Amino acid sequence: MKVTLLHPFTPKAAGVVEKSVPTYHSQPHVKAMANLAQQKGYSCVMEYFTSKMFRYSTSDAVLKWDFYPVRFTLNGDHKKWKKQVSNACLKQYEKETPDVSIINMSGHSSPFSYELSKVILQKGKKYIAMLGGQHYTDNAWSREYYKNADHILVHTNMQKKTMEEMDMFRNLDIRVFPLGVDCTVFVPGNQSANASDAPKLLYVGRIVEWKRVHLAIKALHALVQNGFPKASLNIIGPTSSENYLTELKELVQKYDLSKNVHFLGHKEHADLPRYFQEADLFTLPSDKETFGMVMIESMACGTPVAGIDCPGGPADVIANNRDGLLASPEDYPTAVLQLFKNEGLLREMQSKAREKVLEKYSIEETTRVLFASVNSALSPK
Repeated sequence: MKVTLLHPFTPKAAGVVEKSVPTYHSQPHVKAMANLAQQKGYSCVMEYFTSKMFRYSTSDAVLKWDFYPVRFTLNGDHKKWKKQVSNACLKQYEKETPDVSIINMSGHSSPFSYELSKVILQKGKKYIAMLGGQHYTDNAWSREYYKNADHILVHTNMQKKTMEEMDMFRNLDIRVFPLGVDCTVFVPGNQSANASDAPKLLYVGRIVEWKRVHLAIKALHALVQNGFPKASLNIIGPTSSENYLTELKELVQKYDLSKNVHFLGHKEHADLPRYFQEADLFTLPSDKETFGMVMIESMACGTPVAGIDCPGGPADVIANNRDGLLASPEDYPTAVLQLFKNEGLLREMQSKAREKVLEKYSIEETTRVLFASVNSALSPK
């Protein structure tokens, strides 16, 4: 029995370092697929496109990763993740179609995903449409793609509810696939030791405009200017926009925060727990997050998250002023400042954040849903 989880785009197009994919990207999926392979004996494969000329594979003791060459185009579409195509992937699926294929794409889907779905159905196999994002492309082929899927997986209850109210998803089987974390790896540290005089903020994610990292810097500035001169901010993640990185560094200079802000670049996933453990507050200032795995990893380490109060993403996970913080972009710096002025609330948030993850976002729950999803696709309808 073969089960694949395909990301029909290159890691680079998604802002991910390709060589780090097995240990960095989609880790809840990786761990759940590994459990499926070990407990059920299935052949489980994680799949991506690559800008390299030839298909290649890598593996660990349990899982395999396949990378299919993306088709290059003169107009540059091969760099745009929603428009990427891989002829090599299509040919492989025509030659050997997995028993169950999980296609992980945004709500916009892609023409390639639709073409692949037709191959899968022609071979008498099943596919599951896994999607994130808060925006959806509504056209004839995307409707057919979602209608013909065995079912649809999304990552939050709020996303499921929104989709169920849309005509293109009406009466379709939509299920929630929670992105869990290994709570034996992401464990609490000593966050509260220096919060009273030297708060430590943390950002982990891509350096790109829509992530709004500048709000984290503005929050730090509010702390430094209002009684916390030793406050600091670690910024971790690959740079997707050099122009935005330059803007962030100019903002640091403008606020005279060169000693307080540290750009640490990309870090391997295995290195992240200690950064979460050392931080007092994780900043997630984007208003376009559909979930944000780093949010769950931070909370598992007992580090509450300051997110933006908007539909989906943080608002679907965080209980404001209980296990985390939600604020508007305009009020974000002030909200962070007020939190550190209330040390008792901060300590309470740390314990409640961990409790929330143990209850709802463990890797065991992710595995349970994956098992049920695959079994459903394998069952005769």
